[in-house]
Amino acid sequence: MKKVIYLFILINIISLQADAQWIAQNSGTNQNLYDIEFLNDKTGWAVGDAGVVIKTTDGGTTWINIPNPSPMYSPNLWSVLPIDSSIVFVTSGKDLIMKTLNGGLNWQILNYCPSCNSGMKRAFFLNQDTGWFLGANKVFRTYDGGNSLDSFYAPWFTNYDIYFKDINNGLFCGDGRVFKSNNGGESWFDTNVPVGGTFYMFQDLGVSNNNVWVVGSSSPVFRSTDFCESWEIITSGQQIGGYTIHFVNDNTGYVGRSLNNLIKTTNGGYNWYQQQTDPNSLAFISSIAFSNDTIGWYACAVGRIYNTTTGGQWITNISSIELEIPNSFRLDQNFPNPFNSQTKINFTITNAGNYILEIYDTRGNRIQEIFNESLDPGRYNLIYNAGTLSSGIYFYKLTGADITETRRMILLK
Repeated sequence: MKKVIYLFILINIISLQADAQWIAQNSGTNQNLYDIEFLNDKTGWAVGDAGVVIKTTDGGTTWINIPNPSPMYSPNLWSVLPIDSSIVFVTSGKDLIMKTLNGGLNWQILNYCPSCNSGMKRAFFLNQDTGWFLGANKVFRTYDGGNSLDSFYAPWFTNYDIYFKDINNGLFCGDGRVFKSNNGGESWFDTNVPVGGTFYMFQDLGVSNNNVWVVGSSSPVFRSTDFCESWEIITSGQQIGGYTIHFVNDNTGYVGRSLNNLIKTTNGGYNWYQQQTDPNSLAFISSIAFSNDTIGWYACAVGRIYNTTTGGQWITNISSIELEIPNSFRLDQNFPNPFNSQTKINFTITNAGNYILEIYDTRGNRIQEIFNESLDPGRYNLIYNAGTLSSGIYFYKLTGADITETRRMILLK
């Protein structure tokens, strides 16, 4: 084999690489941020403590502070809802609801209750006129963009998120409960999430079509496939836990946790794997937004915002261990095998190019992409962590440069 001079190559997904992971953006504030929402891959909004409202029109490269009247009323802002480039709603404590019709240049106060101790935690609109605002023990409904509000009783005391799939059928979640309405929010009934008497803090609804997911701060993941007519625990025995949950489609979703810990699923929530995030941040993740399958953002405490253009990356270490150009492509058997949680995978490539390592179950379903990287010729190894995968037989497949090889591995926990 021909000798070459190599610098030690460490493709380390624990370090930040701008084309592969979640990259910090400069929000211009150090206040806690509680909600981030995007209209598209350019225009987004975020809100938080001390009346902070910030806006971007370039995907988050720059964030602009938007002056607003909330410090005079209730300065800690809970949610933001952009309808289009001009119309935006913001909610806060004391049932404060603000609205702008010109992208934040001017604001009007739609509702304010100085004697109310609770707040409007979230809003959802089907269009610029029809929407709902969720508070403690109450839901406001509007058919004219918030100019007039109908108030209905919401049978729960601590509520967080609301969603309507049409003018009649909607959901809201609170501590340990998800409620449903079939009449536009005028009345609500408990959908009986199987929490076993524990009041997990369900702070977000993950929704894609008729699929709904909720997770609490120390709970398993609960899923409904019939818009909350029935529920199942899909991570039984595993306390996934999180502050916020967001699903991009029926299979791909994210859960934000404390200590800047972000986990991702690609099989509808059955298995979750930790994403590469900023190791220097310990902030809790409060809100997640995506404009499409791969472009997304999440907001944290102390004003931190992170962006990905690739859907994020798993935590994986790939190390170059060979200083010679090999003469054959090879994917070695993992060791140990069977294994408990962690195993080593070695592979050899002869041509430079993009390589993908994936995990499949015995039904042929892809359950995880371990890496998708451009690599030079050489011999590599990585330590694979099976995360929340259950015991069983799996297959790992390496693809690249018109070559594919697959091997079987056995996980025993």
